Amino acid sequence: MQKIFFLILFISCGRLTYAQTNYYFTNAVVPDILKGNYNTALYNSSTAATAKSTIMSGLYSGVNTDSLLFFLKQMASFTTRNTGSDTVSNYMGIGAARRWAHQQFERFATTYQNRLQVSYFQFDKIICAKNQHRNIMAVLPGTDTSDKSFILVEAHLDSRCENVCDSICLAQGMEDNGSGCALVLELARVLSMYTYKRSLVFMLTIGEEQGLDGADAFAKYCRTNALTVRAVFNNDIVGGIICGKSASPPGCPGENEQDSINVRIFSAGTNSSQHKGLARFVKLEFEEEMKHLLNVKTNVNIMNAEDRTGRGGDHIPFRQQNYTAIRFTSANEHGDANPQAGYQDRQHSTRDVLGKDFNNDGLIDSFYVSTTYLQRNCLLNGTALTMLANGPNTPDFELINDGNGLGLVIKNPVAPNNYRIGFRSKKNDFDTLFTIKNQIDFKTYQVKTDSIYFVSVARMDDENIESLFAVEKFAKVLWVPPAGVLNVQPLQRAMQLLPVSPNPVDETISFTVWMKDPGIGKNGLIEVFDMQGKLIKRLPLSLSKEINEVLFEHGFNAKGLYYCTLFVDGLLIDSQKLFFK
Repeated sequence: MQKIFFLILFISCGRLTYAQTNYYFTNAVVPDILKGNYNTALYNSSTAATAKSTIMSGLYSGVNTDSLLFFLKQMASFTTRNTGSDTVSNYMGIGAARRWAHQQFERFATTYQNRLQVSYFQFDKIICAKNQHRNIMAVLPGTDTSDKSFILVEAHLDSRCENVCDSICLAQGMEDNGSGCALVLELARVLSMYTYKRSLVFMLTIGEEQGLDGADAFAKYCRTNALTVRAVFNNDIVGGIICGKSASPPGCPGENEQDSINVRIFSAGTNSSQHKGLARFVKLEFEEEMKHLLNVKTNVNIMNAEDRTGRGGDHIPFRQQNYTAIRFTSANEHGDANPQAGYQDRQHSTRDVLGKDFNNDGLIDSFYVSTTYLQRNCLLNGTALTMLANGPNTPDFELINDGNGLGLVIKNPVAPNNYRIGFRSKKNDFDTLFTIKNQIDFKTYQVKTDSIYFVSVARMDDENIESLFAVEKFAKVLWVPPAGVLNVQPLQRAMQLLPVSPNPVDETISFTVWMKDPGIGKNGLIEVFDMQGKLIKRLPLSLSKEINEVLFEHGFNAKGLYYCTLFVDGLLIDSQKLFFK
């Protein structure tokens, strides 16, 4: 009877996952590199360039659609990359795919003086009846260990079909997530030609489809060992351009619609979170350093939510460990990855293949993964990675709201004292960017009295590379006198529902309430009504801080004009219109 019990328990564990243990690197030097404890001279290059202009030119010319297609075809050849699939075969399953990816990283290392350090990151956890798993990684050590930080770009290598633990079905996983893996491999190939101040880590994770397990293992390892992860870029479904019938919101407009222009960045928190700040940084660097070179201009869309509705990705475990992390995803996805009866889309199915051979000649006639779209997403990632790896440290500043416009002072100035100052009213993007040079203070009258602004500052080096922007500070402008003459006026309002953002852009809206005198125990209520006066949603929120935010997930079914109202202690304080297209 006891044997039968343990047999039943073992079988039931086939789909379940348990806590990771026994973290192990197969390359013994990698843990110290991640800690910033290494001799930089061991990884110097006699030829690798460091200048921003050289790296950006090489990135633009180096990222190659043929290379991306090669990676995709090789991944497709393994039939399945399910986390629980064969680990012994050289031709099929996750084991063959892992070894191939490791060999690709080794090939890049050999090409560029063996500076790239390649390793498996191994962890124990029961996933799909397998108890040991390996992420594949390559680390390019930086030249400056003073801040001991590194930047991680990742994608999950594992794939699945309709059954999450089916280890023998066809599961080529080309959009999900061969596209992301091809991007990471291509960036490792191109970026490892050059030298950076901070270390770059390229990682392909395992077990994402069963519960973000590979990313979770490495995120916990980083936190347990107090590693300084400067930023995490998760690339998951970044090559498809065709809309499926059941794409998860915020999704594409209709079945078979195509979009090769837009890409989405998802991140946690409200508009002022550090995750949204990283997304703004990525968009800014791409638009200023790379976009003008492209014949087809990619539009970067900063989304309100951490991920698509009801979905998740490998950036989330890092956010859970208090690291700043974002997710890149195509504008259009082929399905909601929920293969129920009648499901016809490709995502999470045997149909997630590279393309269609219509005349049975063995050649793909129509590709489901666009290598030109994927190429542009490589350039988007690579531009921001380059700036993060070579940029200066983030400054601190004091925001001055003295009734004479709005100003700031840099608190830890470092020559050459060049800074970018970003102003936001409420939307995810910067409204205005100012550049100051050879000065440590700033004053503007290009603001409105009684309006709230979120302000952040980045330091610029001699090559005009920005640091990450500092944590935002905000102020409700006291007064903007004509010609800047000091004339402080009293505030007219004690609380205010700020302009809604987005109004609306994606499937969520952020409601923000400003309080002149916040306090513990103060609470408000936001109610959303349609034009007929029907109550759509009631959203309680705490008013214990100056800026208080709550998210409203409205999805994509809302149409027409809506109203939102703020009540405090039963009194109607403020009201706004919401227009849904």
